[in-house]
Amino acid sequence: MVQVSKRIIGTIVIVLCITVFLSIKFPVFRSIRMLMVQVSMPALSLSNKTLTVLRDLKSAFVLNAELKRENNALKNQTLFLQSKINVLREYEIENRRLRALLEFKENIEYDTIPAKVIGRDLTGWSQIIIIDKGTRHNIAIDMSVVSGDGVVGKVIETGYFASKVLLLIDKQSRIGAIMQKSRFVGVIEGTGKPYLIMNYLPREGDFFIDDMALSSGLGKVYEKGLVIGQIKAIHEEKFGLYKYAEVVPAVNFNKLEEVLVILKSNAEFKKNEARIYNLE
Repeated sequence: MVQVSKRIIGTIVIVLCITVFLSIKFPVFRSIRMLMVQVSMPALSLSNKTLTVLRDLKSAFVLNAELKRENNALKNQTLFLQSKINVLREYEIENRRLRALLEFKENIEYDTIPAKVIGRDLTGWSQIIIIDKGTRHNIAIDMSVVSGDGVVGKVIETGYFASKVLLLIDKQSRIGAIMQKSRFVGVIEGTGKPYLIMNYLPREGDFFIDDMALSSGLGKVYEKGLVIGQIKAIHEEKFGLYKYAEVVPAVNFNKLEEVLVILKSNAEFKKNEARIYNLE
């Protein structure tokens, strides 16, 4: 279209040049020249405006293409920086968890080994996690597993590089417990849900809501004094001799990523097995 406009303007210019030349040689053409100028002025003006508009459109198209390239480049850079921020945020969250786990490790008197959660039982029939430590790391069945918040569960199966851990909330889980303030002893059982039940509590006694339930150490699995959870309600059995308590676990089992496995020697196992009570 630009070329057609240029041709039109070129033709008009040539005609004007010929007219001017003839008007110089022949005065009779002077009137014709003036008429041609008057006639061609709108066409020249329109052609000039058309060329200006086309140049502006071309400049705008080039500018728009450049802006799109810059916009795409900025979007890619933003996505890259956002991914870096997400990675750094994950490192920060992981560092907080590991610091809490390290502080907990320093505050207990047992030898422990850290492990990462690498799998979960997704069938819904049991509450089990898989950790990245096994017999190669001296992990054995019935070793207790904890986090910075409290008791997680116990090892029920070991492989060379990995182990299965039965969570405290599983229906098959049992742990001897003692209330921190009232000192009543009972057995905490998993329900398969995000809460626990503490059974075999005496019908008569002063109980404290929000009292802490700790591991009693009576048995061969869990060491004494580990945090289990908080007492939220006390109930009476309709046709029984005992009361039972609802316990909210200290550990959020849906957010477990790192744990500690408490290591035991064979001598410790034999010593625990010799105890009178065997509640776990």
